[in-house]
Amino acid sequence: MATTSIPLFHFYGVCERTHGGFLAEPLNVLSSLGFFIVGFAILRYYRNHPDIKGKWIWDIHALTFLIFWIGAGSTLFHSFPNKMTEMMDIIPIVIFINIFFLSIIIRIGQTNLFQTIVCFLAFGGASHFFVTQFPNAMNDSIGYLSSMAALVMVAIYLHMKRRPSAQQFLLAALIGVVSLFFRSIDNVVCGHMAVGTHFMWHSCNAILLYILMRQVIRNVNREARMARLQRMYLS
Repeated sequence: MATTSIPLFHFYGVCERTHGGFLAEPLNVLSSLGFFIVGFAILRYYRNHPDIKGKWIWDIHALTFLIFWIGAGSTLFHSFPNKMTEMMDIIPIVIFINIFFLSIIIRIGQTNLFQTIVCFLAFGGASHFFVTQFPNAMNDSIGYLSSMAALVMVAIYLHMKRRPSAQQFLLAALIGVVSLFFRSIDNVVCGHMAVGTHFMWHSCNAILLYILMRQVIRNVNREARMARLQRMYLS
């Protein structure tokens, strides 16, 4: 008697999920918890800086909160995939990317209002161009390509300024490229690797966010230290 094989079906383009049940993506859920670890590590890191301890620095607090939201949204989406949890997964990522680049444009680039607007619009325009001109490319990951390119540009700028954080931003960009690679090939490797590679996207991104947040906090601490030295000099 002939047997009929049942083909695998993948929800929302994720290789690991082959049915609609709860916890059908154990590795994707487990790797999503890495964002919570990063969130708590960042909280501890900036609270230990005497120059910024106890101060309300809006972008640091907002970005840290968004890391927790990213972890929660990713965990929910990969546990209960539907349109609502998908939006809960996407929205904090988009907000984080925009606030982060706005923060480093102002803090690291030391730009004025006009320069800030031009740089931010250029970043947004590049993201829009990639998404509209190459829809669904790289397993729907094309929208993140501009972010990785922006990190490389930041690293080059800091290298030109002889700032030691240039190496950290370059490292972050390389990790970002690797994470993007894993997200892009997730469905391609399904026939050879049942769990896919989406969980590596989560793992690499958690490391990426930790590196980036440390550099933003380090720059804020540097600004506070320079301001304190300036006050001491003028007093």
